Amino acid sequence: MALHTQTIIFMICMAYLVMHAVIWLALSESRNTQIRLWCASGIVSGVAVVLLSMRGVVSEFLFIYAGQLLMLVGNAGRVIALRMYTKKSLTPPILFHTFSTLLYYIIFCAAYELGMQDSFLMLMFFGFYSLICLDYFFVGLRIFQSTPTLGSKLIMLAGLCFSLTLGFKSVCILLHVGAQNIYDPGIDQYVMMAGQFIAITVSNIGFLRVFLERKENTKLEIERNLAVAEERANLLSTHRNELQNLLTEREEIIRQLTLSNKTAGMGALVASLAHELNQPLCAIRLNAQLVERQLQEEDINTEAAKKFLESVIDDNRRAANIITKLRSMFGSQKDANQKIDLNELVKDTVSLVTPHAKSKQIQIHTELEARSAFFGDQTQLQQVILNLLNNAVEATAESNSSIKRIIISTRESDGKIFLQVEDNGVGIPTELKSSIFELFKTTKAHGMGVGLWLSKAVVNAHQGELQFFSENGLGARFVVSLPLL
Repeated sequence: MALHTQTIIFMICMAYLVMHAVIWLALSESRNTQIRLWCASGIVSGVAVVLLSMRGVVSEFLFIYAGQLLMLVGNAGRVIALRMYTKKSLTPPILFHTFSTLLYYIIFCAAYELGMQDSFLMLMFFGFYSLICLDYFFVGLRIFQSTPTLGSKLIMLAGLCFSLTLGFKSVCILLHVGAQNIYDPGIDQYVMMAGQFIAITVSNIGFLRVFLERKENTKLEIERNLAVAEERANLLSTHRNELQNLLTEREEIIRQLTLSNKTAGMGALVASLAHELNQPLCAIRLNAQLVERQLQEEDINTEAAKKFLESVIDDNRRAANIITKLRSMFGSQKDANQKIDLNELVKDTVSLVTPHAKSKQIQIHTELEARSAFFGDQTQLQQVILNLLNNAVEATAESNSSIKRIIISTRESDGKIFLQVEDNGVGIPTELKSSIFELFKTTKAHGMGVGLWLSKAVVNAHQGELQFFSENGLGARFVVSLPLL
């Protein structure tokens, strides 16, 4: 019967070796540390079972010291590999298994050296493993709580099978029931060996199931994430196209509003410009009449006629300049990337506003220090300057200052070009400061509330800023900053 018992132990050994080797070979391409630890530990345990089944054939050193140590290392490695399925830190279980393994090994070897009976050593061996193998059950339970699958149930079953059969063997030894020697036949031997064979098989299947289930779940999660990412990308692409269309529409609206706002804001200027334009036209008519008289006289004074004609040409040029500036102001250019000289833009706009300002006894001073040109939409930026100057004229006209003035200046600093319009008018009421740039907000009796909103929109579209500083009754200062590059 001894040969039969050892044959069964060898079968257990083959189960250890074959199953773990097969798993290792089957999953070798995954290059997974957990798989390698599980399989290597199982093979180490298989080698340990070979040594533990050959007492009398191998030396006592290999049977007691090497066999025990290999069994402890193999069991601890498999339990740690299982714990890698949980989300908890591996440090506490590694420390626990290291400490308990060393403590058991030292006590077992000391008991052997002290000459303890084999029954006592067997009781220590089976009792220790019946307790330590409960870890299989608890690890399987934790895996089941996070992902309730068949694999976690099989690991729990394997842990119970390990512990119960080893515990049954320990109780039989304690009660002196069944086999009394290590290789004697007995019901306790067969129960323990059958339990070990079943537990080894079930634990390997459970470990493999959990690994493959998690791998499949990871694959499905990746596919879901890819599908969601693709859906989001399509949605973003749609939104991007819609946003681009909206931005294009917004730019066109701003362009049209710029032209409309010019027309709405030029009402007060038209009368002054008509008066300004009437002066050169009257001079041209007067000089033309004088030339006509000279031509009717017998003694023509060519020098006087020449002087009158030169005056006609100068007045014609003056009138043409006014008309050219008006055409430029009301033009519908779509080139949003023109090279702009801010000083020239200010001069042209000031020349249009000056007649209106003079009619209200307002002086406009210019301090143009900027030297660099930049790129932008000339029509839109000219409208910004016109809006700010018109607002300044209207605010200054309402003030009680003895000297009414507007100062418009340009300068450069830190890669930016600045335009500043400052007046000593009535200022901005405190209650309107927070909404001064909102659409349809205005302090004017006949205003539409578009000018400052439109000006800010244009400046922002040029990557710039429009700010204001004002105290009620003490004037206002608007500052436009634009990047040179």
